[in-house]
Amino acid sequence: MRNPWVGVDLARDHVAWARLLRCAYDVTLSGRGTPAVLRDVVVRSWARCIEAGVDPDRPALRVFDADETRERLEAHSLAIVVPVVRDLLADVAEDARHLAVLADEHGLLLWSEGHPNMVEAANEPRFLPGCLCSERAFGTNAIGTTLVLDHAVQIFSAEHFNRRLHGWTSAAAPIHDPDTSGLIGAIGLTGSFRRAHPHTLALVGAAARLAEAELSERQAGRDRALEARYLDLVARARPRRSALVTRGGRVLAATPPGWVGDRLELPPTTGEVTLDGGLRLAIEPLGPDGSIVWDAVAKTNPPRPRLELRALGRDQAEVELLGQRIVLGRRHSELVVLLALHPRGMTGEELAHEMYGESGHEVTVRAEMARLRRRLGPMVASQPYRLVADVRADFLEVQWLASRGALAAAMGTYAGPLLPGSSVPAIADARAALEEACPRRPWRKGLQRRVATPVQRSLSA
Repeated sequence: MRNPWVGVDLARDHVAWARLLRCAYDVTLSGRGTPAVLRDVVVRSWARCIEAGVDPDRPALRVFDADETRERLEAHSLAIVVPVVRDLLADVAEDARHLAVLADEHGLLLWSEGHPNMVEAANEPRFLPGCLCSERAFGTNAIGTTLVLDHAVQIFSAEHFNRRLHGWTSAAAPIHDPDTSGLIGAIGLTGSFRRAHPHTLALVGAAARLAEAELSERQAGRDRALEARYLDLVARARPRRSALVTRGGRVLAATPPGWVGDRLELPPTTGEVTLDGGLRLAIEPLGPDGSIVWDAVAKTNPPRPRLELRALGRDQAEVELLGQRIVLGRRHSELVVLLALHPRGMTGEELAHEMYGESGHEVTVRAEMARLRRRLGPMVASQPYRLVADVRADFLEVQWLASRGALAAAMGTYAGPLLPGSSVPAIADARAALEEACPRRPWRKGLQRRVATPVQRSLSA
């Protein structure tokens, strides 16, 4: 049986088949019936387009300009698969005179690259980055129809609902989020119907699988970093049932194993909640990628308030405490980092010597600590000076990961030197140790430049 998702038959003359499909198109849209030559997947798509009131003569709607589209791509998880798509499809697009595209889950084109003739031809129907090519907005086309059906599909000539695409053949395949399994976009190849080949459907399918593999590899790195943070937190907390849950609901780890199952759909909130079935949990965010949940019923000694501290790649530390974001000045940044590096606390004399050297006076430190306490409240204790909180610092996380041999996760978390402008000896020593532990620290920014620059050139074309 012929594959119902393939729109090209090499046994047929492409030009003659395109003419026949145009006749069938005219008959169907005029309401005179549905010719048998039309594939069922196309007939159903046309019915959805007619019901949605799609104009078959209008070009795609431009939603964003080039700069806005670039920003949208850079903020989307699909940005990291652009090199994969380019490596696999660039030569094909150039040699076979095709156009490769990436679209988000809404059908908005985020990136395109290909043969100059196809890049120019895409202007007339506005099949361009920043334009909406969903089925409901632009009619039957491989990108839009793939997103509706969540299945790879090829559309040939007049099978496109929009007349401006009747000279084209397009093939597309869906891309899924490895965490949620949800649809996050599609990859497509478009070219003249005269050069159409059924293998382009298999090719975009392979490209989509490679893109998902790249996303899965990045997700695995985030999972490892989450698990490291979770295990560290559980080890320092009093015995209590807990679990680590990703933003998509996957349970990565649980203590004891299996007490919440393999998946746990959490509400978008923090604090105590009661789920269906009566399970009472206390939810705490563990960064943007996941949360830790505690058994609220068994709670006897709740964990201390959490203080999130970010000081890598910046001269002014940023603190997040009880949902409030606080940017500290230089001196307060140095004090907080020193206290985080010395969890057992420091005396006023020790702080004065560390901050100001031999000329330092304890009274100066007391005044600075009093001002810091006004900003952070009871999280700053005295005798000795210390942070009375569960401190989650980016530099401590890198240090912890590196000490356990998780170098890839450490380098992925390392965002730059620790308070680069500080000359406080203990901070300078910690900064040097982190830089030695992450010798490939320029790699991450370098990759971003390699990805973003060609995308920017493509979107500006």
